[in-house]
Amino acid sequence: MAARKKASGAASPPENASGASKASPTGSSSSLPRDPLPVTVPDKSLPAPTRFLTSLIQDPLSTLPLLCGLLAIVQGWFGYWARNCRLKMEKANEDGGAAAETQVQARTEGKSFRGSLDKLWDNALKGEAPHQRLFKKRSNAQSAFASIDTRFVPQAVMITLGATLALHCAVVLLGAPLTSNVTQTFLLSLLLSVLAILPLSIALPPVATTHGRFAWLRLVSSLAPSDNLELVLFAPAVGTLIGAWTGAFPIPLDWDRPWQKWPVTPIVGALAGHAVGSIIGFTIVAWRKTLEAAVGVLQEVQQNEGMQRKTGGMKETQKIK
Repeated sequence: MAARKKASGAASPPENASGASKASPTGSSSSLPRDPLPVTVPDKSLPAPTRFLTSLIQDPLSTLPLLCGLLAIVQGWFGYWARNCRLKMEKANEDGGAAAETQVQARTEGKSFRGSLDKLWDNALKGEAPHQRLFKKRSNAQSAFASIDTRFVPQAVMITLGATLALHCAVVLLGAPLTSNVTQTFLLSLLLSVLAILPLSIALPPVATTHGRFAWLRLVSSLAPSDNLELVLFAPAVGTLIGAWTGAFPIPLDWDRPWQKWPVTPIVGALAGHAVGSIIGFTIVAWRKTLEAAVGVLQEVQQNEGMQRKTGGMKETQKIK
């Protein structure tokens, strides 16, 4: 029996050793390299257009409001800039006519004592008397934002929202879903209205001024801008509408792509059409300005040549005499 116990005791270490050898791989598995996990590329490593399209396809209800807000800020600034340009042009034209009238009046009216009294009385009625100029300057300098014109804001908001409802009805009539995806369709209409209508409503208000009303009627009826400012405003609007209409063509095709989801392609088409229309409008304006500058230089050269010929002829006549 003792021999058997000794034999079993002698045989036990190899078993423990084998157990240790079996347990060692599992115990040292933490030090061994594991199978590589699937690598996920972060969103920031992707290009910005790809990230925008991905977010637009996956969650359009969260992407479209942010996009409309950002575009409203940019388009509002552009419309305000165009409005200031229009007001400066109108003021320059009025100042030119008023200067001509004042020159005529200054030539006709006499420099008598009665005329000076009438001038002082007129200035007092207009609030330009000497004792009122100080208060006028103080009232103009009270606020740092006194020069910012915000009268167009309510009218521009009303016109933009009205155009959004009209565009929503037009999009539904052209084939958009009537009962499903109503929010997406409304946000698409809001995007189109911000891109196409908002700058025009700020720069050319159709309700406040008669000039703006006739400009809108002319642009809608004849599609013919009368000057460079209207061209810069009208070309992106037309490009936006054409781009949105063209962007809807891939939706019914059987390609089974995720970007064929409504309203991804009309949004991309509207943005691309607005960019193309802006480039075309500014290119035409730059070309016109270049031609006007070239014509002005040629006319100036011709005038200088004519003056030189006249002076040369006068010198020759003096020599002959």
